[in-house]
Amino acid sequence: MQCHEEPMLREELIAKYLLKRLDADTVEAFESHYLVCDECFEELRASQLLIAGLGKSKISRRQVGDVAVLDFTGPAQLTRLSSEVKELFSSVLEQKDTKVLIDLSRVSRIDSAGLGALMACYSHAVRNRGLLKLLNPSSEVQNLLRITKIDSLLQSYPDERSALCSFE
Repeated sequence: MQCHEEPMLREELIAKYLLKRLDADTVEAFESHYLVCDECFEELRASQLLIAGLGKSKISRRQVGDVAVLDFTGPAQLTRLSSEVKELFSSVLEQKDTKVLIDLSRVSRIDSAGLGALMACYSHAVRNRGLLKLLNPSSEVQNLLRITKIDSLLQSYPDERSALCSFE
């Protein structure tokens, strides 16, 4: 293996290995080399940790009575290029919850894809005879919701208690 002469080849090989896209002979050669080469082994381990970190959920789900509350676990953006949009879709669309509250307090930016995700979640809730509401959007996000008139469909609340009470 010529991993040390071609760094790009090494990175491509690591990616294919981790995604299980190598043929059996290449896997054997790859594993033989990486088991004896400390430098390559460390790079492989770092890539594994990076992939594991990227795969962690960015949205937590908790149940408060009959309301599913979705919280972003860290700073987030609901944009076309963010993984949060896809995760928001799956968090809402794969469930049968009829009452959903999305906490936007950690969302700093929303673009048209993010607005589309919120509207798809809203449509899903309505189709299931349910409600979807928003919690604590930043002033920028609230302004965007107002400009696009989405705030006429999606009610926003400044605190969790009042938001949860609104479902009754």
